[in-house]
Amino acid sequence: MPKLRAFAPLLLALPLVLTGCDRIRGLFGDDTQSAAPAMAGRTVQVSTVTLTPQTVTIERELTGRTSAYRWAEVRPEVSGILKELCFTEGAMVKEGDVLYRIEPDTYKAALNKARADLASAEANLKVTRLRERRTADMLRGKSVSQQDYDDAKAALQQAEATVQSCSAAVETAEINYRRTEVRAPISGRITISNFTVGALLTANQTTALATIYQTDPMYVEMSQSADDLYALKKQLEEEGKSNDVEPSTITALLTMADGSTYSATGHLNFTGVDVNQNTNTITLRAQFPNPDGKLLPGLFVNARVIMGEDPQAILVPQKSVLRDLKGNPYVYVLKDGKAERRSITLSRAIDTNWYVTDGLKLGEKVILNGVNNVRNGMSVKEVALPETSDAAQSEQPSGGNA
Repeated sequence: MPKLRAFAPLLLALPLVLTGCDRIRGLFGDDTQSAAPAMAGRTVQVSTVTLTPQTVTIERELTGRTSAYRWAEVRPEVSGILKELCFTEGAMVKEGDVLYRIEPDTYKAALNKARADLASAEANLKVTRLRERRTADMLRGKSVSQQDYDDAKAALQQAEATVQSCSAAVETAEINYRRTEVRAPISGRITISNFTVGALLTANQTTALATIYQTDPMYVEMSQSADDLYALKKQLEEEGKSNDVEPSTITALLTMADGSTYSATGHLNFTGVDVNQNTNTITLRAQFPNPDGKLLPGLFVNARVIMGEDPQAILVPQKSVLRDLKGNPYVYVLKDGKAERRSITLSRAIDTNWYVTDGLKLGEKVILNGVNNVRNGMSVKEVALPETSDAAQSEQPSGGNA
């Protein structure tokens, strides 16, 4: 009984709730089965847009980073104490300029010793050659034995080999002595030095002394979806073009991080030959002129890669495109006096239009005004577009980028 008393107010309110539902049903109608035939039976007036071919630039928006055209790390090839820095950090250097000087005294002494050894070997060679000639003359006069001549000839050959060895030692000493001056391997802008005067350097050390970047021209490396690239090649093939487009014919434009557009136009010079299995992308690389050094290595940029033109592009006004509950786009096409629902594939927006890549054909009529009042299979009546309406302007959509 206490539990029944707790639910008594709810039981009393139940008739009122049911009465309210009946009133609401009376306002909106509860005969849902009779509503559909009534809607299908009436004719709606609509205006349409006839799809005509438009010329559209085919492009892709990609992100990437800049990288130097050439770069080289400067390392010592001999060991020693760093004696002098011969450049200004951050400045431009030319190939062959002296950047560092290593203490040369030890290598100068080694060169002098090698030259002295060579002089001694050359002097010994002269004496040995004269002895071999005299021994040969004496052999012809039967004054010495064949063994004596063989010993003299062997001594001559050994002296000649010693001269060659000393010559090689001199060349090695000269190379090491020249390498005490560390020179720029390429022309470009040099970074800050990682070592100062007095530091001990070792030959072929892992830490570079500095790095030189050649930034004119400049590379921009981008990643494009492999699926998108395949779809683009398929589209070009359908247009009668080769799906193996020469990269140098593809241009690119850069948008900087602040939204400004880079003044120079670049060209693609490399397309990846494999797909990254982790990201399903292909690497593209474009080359841009950079005479004023505005582009620096490592910048994040947006690139518009222009692949070509589609002279038979289909553009539809954005107001004619609807979306279902899943967000998939569709339009209504006027066919035999009835509205036909058609799923479409959109590429991108161009002004007030959508660039359609699949689902529509040239010459078809897309319902524009009144599209929200039609359903699939409904009979519709076509009326002329008002000249002042936005739809009239959309009937001849302007070309754009896709």
